[in-house]
Amino acid sequence: MNKLKISIVVPFYNTPIIYFEKCINALKRLEPYEVILVDDCSNDEEIIKLAKNSGFKYLKTPYQSGHDGLPLNIGAKEAKGDYICRVDSDDILLELPKKMTKDICFGHQSRIKPAFSITIDELILAPRALCNAIVAKREIFLKYPFSQDSNVFGDVLFVLQILYNKHSFEVFKKINYIYRKRENSIQTSKPCFYHRLRNIQTVARLCQLENILQDESLRLLRLAMLNAEHGFKAMKFLNNKKIKNLNMVKK
Repeated sequence: MNKLKISIVVPFYNTPIIYFEKCINALKRLEPYEVILVDDCSNDEEIIKLAKNSGFKYLKTPYQSGHDGLPLNIGAKEAKGDYICRVDSDDILLELPKKMTKDICFGHQSRIKPAFSITIDELILAPRALCNAIVAKREIFLKYPFSQDSNVFGDVLFVLQILYNKHSFEVFKKINYIYRKRENSIQTSKPCFYHRLRNIQTVARLCQLENILQDESLRLLRLAMLNAEHGFKAMKFLNNKKIKNLNMVKK
């Protein structure tokens, strides 16, 4: 058994059983301290039965929230481990860290650029899902609960708060998480500009939550506007100095 007391929290809602079953079976092979499956009021009886018969702890949200913020926060409060790991119900966690030398260990995902040397500016210019397979001290999850507002990226906001408050972090050295891209998810069913607007709102929420001063808030929001205008090319535009008033954006 892993010497680290890691509680894995898996929010789910009507996950296709072919994916959910693979997710659960992979977690059984890891033998973590505990696994908590948090049901966001699924109505698929087959999925509910699978979760309840998994041998893991089964919890249910008081209402159907529509995203993973509420179930993740419920799981974090119920967790008994010293660390918490977040896993999506349709993905596969391959390995957990054997030891922790930092407050946080980011997962090394397939299809996602790892968080090596990640900064606030970089994440705003090129937001991405870095919370899959993240392992962090339980008190960090409790201090920065995931947003339950669908207008912001809860996972991006969580990482931005970690970075802003200078928590120490490392990244798992090899790929330890299989990240699936499913059709009809919110990421694939909405146009790109919709997500870029959510990024702006996410940055605004960070500034509010952390009481960031006006000048720095405006600088961060200008970075979010660069992403809104240029998408994944925003970093390139900034680095190549192809934008006006560059000194207003760069520190």
